Amino acid sequence: MGDVRESDGLILRDNALHAGVDPDQIMKALRTGRLRRLQRGIYICRADEVTPLALARAAVLTTGIADAVASHHTAARVHGIPLPDGRGPEHVTVARTQRRIRRKELVFHSREMDLGDVDVHRGVPVTRPPRTLIDLLPVIEETAAVWAVDDSLRRRLVGRTELLTALDARPGAPGDALARTRVLSADGKAESLLETAGRLALRNSEVPLPEAQYRVVAHDGSVFYLDGAYPEHMVGLEFDGQGVHSEPEALYRDRWRQNLLVAEGWTILRFTWWDIMHGKARFVASVRSALGMTAP
Repeated sequence: MGDVRESDGLILRDNALHAGVDPDQIMKALRTGRLRRLQRGIYICRADEVTPLALARAAVLTTGIADAVASHHTAARVHGIPLPDGRGPEHVTVARTQRRIRRKELVFHSREMDLGDVDVHRGVPVTRPPRTLIDLLPVIEETAAVWAVDDSLRRRLVGRTELLTALDARPGAPGDALARTRVLSADGKAESLLETAGRLALRNSEVPLPEAQYRVVAHDGSVFYLDGAYPEHMVGLEFDGQGVHSEPEALYRDRWRQNLLVAEGWTILRFTWWDIMHGKARFVASVRSALGMTAP
């Protein structure tokens, strides 16, 4: 069925039938796994990689609603806004007057769009980054939500003032106050979900927040950046996520840097994913102790 594939790889059932494809052929391809169903009446070849924009297009097309817009998680993937793990259903926003039937693979939302809320990407209407974040923040877990804002601010995909102004312009609705709180909880400096999670854990335990991405110049002229630092205490925090830090060369470089900083008088505390996500109390206690703070 390669001749009925569209430029983004989608196969639309109605177009395939119009082109003379036997419906039994489509059903057989689905049963044997050569085709994968994305949305009702929309498929992709199993061997083809589907892009976030193609998924957004499939979600919009399957609604049959002219003004449907890809939003929430679906729009976030198009913009590269980080989301919690897991594929989940696609999301679209439509007018309140439109008839909507919830499906396993598609979630409908019905909040009005304001001027400037939508961009068109290769013919696909998608909520712009500010609107996408505002929609998304109340419906995902706190750490993931604040990290989404942190990453978007750091990459200059959005500005904090832009987000707050957009919230101010919206008629109040459930979730808007929570979205505002999460925007204000972001600093736009964290370079990983782990750094955001560590900052929130310290904030929630009323521990002073470290300076993020703190620049240190050693006596030999070497320049380092600590994930977090309390320079008045000469205490640095490093958050070791998976990936680059697990590679041998990076691992050796990290150890050399740490030894040099310790020789300069710094105390360096290193934390892993497990420490932050599953041992918050011990993480907070370690930072308190390094800062000379008594337990609450």
